[in-house]
Amino acid sequence: MNPDLAGSIGLLLLFLVFSFFFSAAETAITAAGKVKLKAMESIRPDRKKGFAWLASNVQRALSITLVGNNIVNIAASSIATILFTGVLGVQKGSVIAVVVMTTIVVVFCEILPKNISIANKEFVLYHSIPMIRFFSFILWPVVYAVQRFILFIGGLFGLKLDTFNSFVTREDLEIMVNESGESGAIEEDERKMISGVISFEETRVSEVMVPRTDMKAISSDTTVARASAIFLESGHSRVPVYERELDKITGVLYVKDLLEPLARGALEDGVEPFQRSPLFIPETIKTDEAFELMKKSKIHIAIVVDEYGGTAGLVTLEDLLEEIVGDIQDEYDDEIPDVLEEREGVYLVQGYVNLDEMSEIIGYPFEFEDVDTVAGMLLSLKGNFPEEGESVEYGPWKIQAVEVQDHRILQVRIERATNGWNAGDGKNN
Repeated sequence: MNPDLAGSIGLLLLFLVFSFFFSAAETAITAAGKVKLKAMESIRPDRKKGFAWLASNVQRALSITLVGNNIVNIAASSIATILFTGVLGVQKGSVIAVVVMTTIVVVFCEILPKNISIANKEFVLYHSIPMIRFFSFILWPVVYAVQRFILFIGGLFGLKLDTFNSFVTREDLEIMVNESGESGAIEEDERKMISGVISFEETRVSEVMVPRTDMKAISSDTTVARASAIFLESGHSRVPVYERELDKITGVLYVKDLLEPLARGALEDGVEPFQRSPLFIPETIKTDEAFELMKKSKIHIAIVVDEYGGTAGLVTLEDLLEEIVGDIQDEYDDEIPDVLEEREGVYLVQGYVNLDEMSEIIGYPFEFEDVDTVAGMLLSLKGNFPEEGESVEYGPWKIQAVEVQDHRILQVRIERATNGWNAGDGKNN
């Protein structure tokens, strides 16, 4: 074989190998992201410095792989064109060179290495870091010039092209958790807990608090004997204390603080001297902020106030924790599920249940503006306060007021249509 021909073929193969490498390295870096690269520092201590460099220079490493890939692809195509035209003539050789090189580059230097990297990104990263750092030194002048030119072009069009963020976003986590749950990689309870952690800082206290109408509170002139009876009846260990009306909360009474007057027989004493200072928080505060505030204050119960300073409800640490771990039942809690499937397509739902929670359980999007609960949804659809047994229609669902008490909707039955109702905003029966 002609030495020049053999040398050209060898150089062509070398460029194709480099193209394979650059494509694999680029995909491995992108697929791994900064979080994985940081984790690899501890997993692979023998390459700790390499992974640390890569995690700190993701943009630079990607630029090196992209520039290097384009250089070797262009060089390989040029050599192939020279080889084919020299053997087959200019016209025929050029056509064959384009077809052959396109096939080789697309299949063997793009699709194949990228699929390998996606499936084995840790392996590819581990073995490619030394070469990436080597080419970082060799190609740095070219990469620097290209990056400056790109930034200049981006500046002309008002685009920010100098950052690369490969950290996992909230949306990425939610998708990963949901897909993992559907595939069985994690249990349903685990999926709900992780989802609760992700959404914790986005939830308002008003969505998880005990509303004003459900609060158990006592007047400041209540006697120790009566307060003890209220604690026994309710099963609570702490109750708010108010003066004349519920909008004037003056403190919080702890059941353990009544042990001393009970022990000395002071049953007719008022509870006011034994109350503790209350913690007030706005109803718009996020649950994570409320949790930190209550934990720092070492207080387990907080009074939630509305924008006018009135009492909107109360929230406990247990309420906040339940957003992550789910319902925490104790010996005093009623064992009534928030959403009970009575039979297929028929659900008995408590009025206080959050619409998002019900939508997730039932598998249908109940979406309303300025309405958070099932009771609020029924009121919005009905237009006025429903009587027990009255119902409305929403999409393929019949929504019926089951239990109404003192202008409060306590229970709702939601039934999927069997013969098909017309979807709409709701229609009274």
